[in-house]
Amino acid sequence: MSVRTVVFLLVALTLLAIALSTGGAIYYLLFWMLIMMLAIALETTLATLFTIRVTTSAQRSKAVRGETVAIRMNIRRRTVLPVGPVELEVSSPMEDRAFGRISVNLPPLRDKEYRYALNCPHRGHYPMGVSRVYVTDIFGLFSFSRAIKQGNAMVTVVPRTETVQTMAIEPGETGPQGQVRISEDMSSPSGVRPWQDGDHMKKVHWKLTMRKRELMVRTYEESAKPDTLVLMDVGPVNASRSHVLTIEDAMCDAAASVVLAQMTAGYPVRMPLSSKKPVEISGQFPAEHGRFLDALTDLKFDSPYSFEQVLTLEMRRVQRTGGVILISAKMNSAIADYAVRMHRLGVQVQMHWVAESVTPENLTLKAQMEMNGVPVRQISPWG
Repeated sequence: MSVRTVVFLLVALTLLAIALSTGGAIYYLLFWMLIMMLAIALETTLATLFTIRVTTSAQRSKAVRGETVAIRMNIRRRTVLPVGPVELEVSSPMEDRAFGRISVNLPPLRDKEYRYALNCPHRGHYPMGVSRVYVTDIFGLFSFSRAIKQGNAMVTVVPRTETVQTMAIEPGETGPQGQVRISEDMSSPSGVRPWQDGDHMKKVHWKLTMRKRELMVRTYEESAKPDTLVLMDVGPVNASRSHVLTIEDAMCDAAASVVLAQMTAGYPVRMPLSSKKPVEISGQFPAEHGRFLDALTDLKFDSPYSFEQVLTLEMRRVQRTGGVILISAKMNSAIADYAVRMHRLGVQVQMHWVAESVTPENLTLKAQMEMNGVPVRQISPWG
């Protein structure tokens, strides 16, 4: 109840008291006039509140993070009674989830259309349109509101994909320790040939060797192009609340970009996401990029495991992987050590570091990783 309403009621009660004390008809008349005003104000406010209809349509149902989406709101008031300006609270994909209030004058029994362009700064699924309507009578005595749960347009905001350099992976690559990675499909023999330096003893065809009295080895068909393992840190981001969404978005942008770059170059990609509801997405062709975008759009950074624990678990898959791309907002000695160890196993390793703030220790670790053959791409979440 507003101050104006309280004052209005006090005046009405004062007139009633005077009318009862003096018996003057004019005071009774003024009292009943005020009561009628209150009744009309209440009736028009409630009637408008529960008969107003709002429908919202969006220019498109999917947008890339950072783009704007045009929305069209159609509002209709189904009463002829006079009412004051109607305020609409518009939802949008902003951090506070509210675009603000707009005041409109609605003619009775007619549609009125409004158009807005809303920015989409963060990934996710957002209802765009009117979330709440506020109605005030023409006297300013009553103001009521109610939530609008229907008629909104759902817009999906996917991560932004940028052009990044492909991490080339060559089959049969030799690591720093002289370890030769097998690039042949051992289940598909194709022939035999004489022994060459560097051949594995497992490949020796012993029966043919005994017959020809010369070391002969089996040859196999080349296996498929080595795949890329994308490992992203999906644990809670250690940052201020206003920065968390921006950092998470930057990490998802980086993941979407490297996945598309690798698949465009013909490398199959696997991306395990170790959140509370773990999922693994795999693909080989650029046409499958949409599945990665959908998973990154729905991704929650709520992993119960630290990134270091995830790297420990994934080390067993490194021997069957052509390359590893690490994505994290952290830079510490443990992560740097895991990256270097993977590289020493003969695996191409690359790190994408989303750096909110940079310390001398971070830069030292970055330099050490690059000296050991692990390139580090530093990403600013505000860029």
